[in-house]
Amino acid sequence: MAIPAVPNGDTVVEKPVAVDPSQLPSSKSSDVRLVQATLSEHIQCSRLNAEEWRGPLTIEQYLKREKHLMAQELTKDGKEVPWILTDTSLPADEHGNRAILASCETIPTRAYVARDGKVDTVLIHGIGSVFTRPEHRGKSYASRMMTELGKTLDTFQQPNGHRSLFSVLYSDIGQNFYSRFGWQAFPSTHIRLGQMSSATYQTASEGLPSVQDLTSADLRTIPAKQYVQDELQTLARTMPGVSLVAVAPSVEHFEWHHAREEFVSKALGRSLPQTKGAIHEPTGVAVIWSRTFAAEKSSWTLHILHVAVPPSVKGSQEGQAALAALLLRAQHEACRSETLTGVEVWDPSEDVIAAAQSLQKEKGDKIEIIHRDQDHICSLRWIGPEPAGHRVDWRFTQKYAWC
Repeated sequence: MAIPAVPNGDTVVEKPVAVDPSQLPSSKSSDVRLVQATLSEHIQCSRLNAEEWRGPLTIEQYLKREKHLMAQELTKDGKEVPWILTDTSLPADEHGNRAILASCETIPTRAYVARDGKVDTVLIHGIGSVFTRPEHRGKSYASRMMTELGKTLDTFQQPNGHRSLFSVLYSDIGQNFYSRFGWQAFPSTHIRLGQMSSATYQTASEGLPSVQDLTSADLRTIPAKQYVQDELQTLARTMPGVSLVAVAPSVEHFEWHHAREEFVSKALGRSLPQTKGAIHEPTGVAVIWSRTFAAEKSSWTLHILHVAVPPSVKGSQEGQAALAALLLRAQHEACRSETLTGVEVWDPSEDVIAAAQSLQKEKGDKIEIIHRDQDHICSLRWIGPEPAGHRVDWRFTQKYAWC
């Protein structure tokens, strides 16, 4: 994957001028509308949110990274769509850019819906980069935007005029705001494991099965999507009246996260990370990871994007031993990558928790399951059919589904 040089002199870095307070419209005005942003407007949106989200990058590097992420298989060719809430009665600037009251992005992706033992593949949208510049906050513009976006996504980009069944987002502002517009919060949990030096890893891995590192090319050989479909189908047979849903753990999702870590690695003058996960080949159990580089190095984290477990070994001693060895390998990689926070595993299964706990037996520490209630909260808006007693259960709310 080619990584563009950074910074780039042709990047637009000027922050667009805020709308004069005297001209700010009511969020209820009929002139306020949700529209797709032009390329120039999207760059302006990125410039506006750069100061809060750029992490360790310069503003120029951040703008270049955002452009790079839109060129990935998951997002390219117009699949990712930037949106702005604008006032159509206000004049555009000299470059034709409209006023930006609020902004967000959507990415179409495949997902699964399992009910009564049957699994269907559907097209849904992930929502990200919801932002209102400080000068425009307190005017309910984000509320109006999410109201309009919900209605738009009911049919947007759906084949043959079909209606969507649901959309998802990960809230960083608590559980209440998005629920007002239909995105209900789901349990959002993770566990953390500390990094591990080479000497400690060599000792700790004795008695555990051998695991092999995974490169980008190896990821295409892991049938992660099939494992998820199989598990949903099995669960659906025992949960009548429940729609079990999951975002498909596709290679395109993994590659998007890896494009992000590689770009930031290069921008920081670090070598490109080659190891993308690890696998226990006899069982097929695998973990896929990505590094997150925050503004402060003390918050750098190795995130497990997805844990792939074949149904045939789920709950078995062999599968749990493989998971323990793979988590240990991730801890070692966290040390090698200088991700000081260590390893973070979102939505850990019972098998993952048991494997992590087995690694703590000498310390006697109990693995803490962290329940998030302020940031990275899994939220889903269901608009499919709702017969009496219907319930939606979102599974595999792991890091790969975050955008």
